[in-house]
Amino acid sequence: MHPSDQEDLRLLRESVRTLFDRAGGVGRGRNLRGDSVGWDPKMVRELAEAGVFGVTVPEEHGGLGMGLAAGGVIAEEVGRVLAPEPVVTTVGLSLGLLRRLCPDHAKLAQIVGGETVLAVAWLERGPSGAPAEPTCRFADGKLTGSKAWVAGATGAEGFLVAAVGDDGPVLTLVEATAEGLSVDRRTQADGSAMGELSFSGTPAQELARGAAVKDALADAINDATALAAAELVGLSERALEITLDYIKTREQFDKPIGAFQVLQHRAVDLHIMREIAQAGVREALALMDGETDTRARAMLASRAKARAVTTAKRITRDAIQMHGAVGYTDEYDIGLYLNRALVLSAWLGDDAHHRRIWFEAREEEGAAQ
Repeated sequence: MHPSDQEDLRLLRESVRTLFDRAGGVGRGRNLRGDSVGWDPKMVRELAEAGVFGVTVPEEHGGLGMGLAAGGVIAEEVGRVLAPEPVVTTVGLSLGLLRRLCPDHAKLAQIVGGETVLAVAWLERGPSGAPAEPTCRFADGKLTGSKAWVAGATGAEGFLVAAVGDDGPVLTLVEATAEGLSVDRRTQADGSAMGELSFSGTPAQELARGAAVKDALADAINDATALAAAELVGLSERALEITLDYIKTREQFDKPIGAFQVLQHRAVDLHIMREIAQAGVREALALMDGETDTRARAMLASRAKARAVTTAKRITRDAIQMHGAVGYTDEYDIGLYLNRALVLSAWLGDDAHHRRIWFEAREEEGAAQ
């Protein structure tokens, strides 16, 4: 990376960290637990003013054009303070779709400016409860069917819905107040919520159709997967910092427990894991910026998510143990990091899922040679 680009990312990181710290850090998320929306619209506008939502949007369409590497910087800072705002879902999914399929649509500028928030709905639940082939239909300007596991559904002012049309996939826009739309909130372990959407002849605006929708959705999911990995890296970093501070001050047998070699060795192992994960995720994001092949981008995203999930689960689990019994109490922040790590690890596939994707892709490459 060019030195000037590195300096731009450093300044972006400082700006976003200062913004979150002034807003109240991790304590702000605590206060929003149980809120009907779950995040602060005012904070969304402040993030937009700082250019957060426009980092991956090309300059000719009102963004900063800094790419996924910059998005990763922001995601890491989101992870450090467990910010509840839908930053990764907006940058990776909503804007990822709009900038690829309809960059001149008014909604793109509104999202970048913090005027509106859209959630993306593409998954559907089958009879067994597992993801199934899409059956949600779009015909005569209306949607019929359902969508599951919609991140950021609560509080969204509209939805980008991938549906099936008469001649293939269709991307549609549905307003949150549209007739025939029902949103069922599902609270997760960290207090955030997923949404289950049901459409009954719901009016929708067609944005794009055909193979381009499928390709754009795949690339947007890859973006979001890699950005979720960056968020896990930031979460892991802060969880380890909190734990190191604790073992330096918590005393047992008249000395800090951090003086015991067994904890020192454990802390070093966690530090190394975090450093490797951080380097791997940042490299993947930088490579994805210059990669146009969807399959290659998927492999990079899977590599990043697998590494980040393994690291985050290990660090937060060990952090709870190193805190002792108080690590399980709500008054200590470390429990919040564990819960968020579990939720974020499962979203868009855990480490086992992405390792399987990566290895299968490598095997296919080898067979083709």
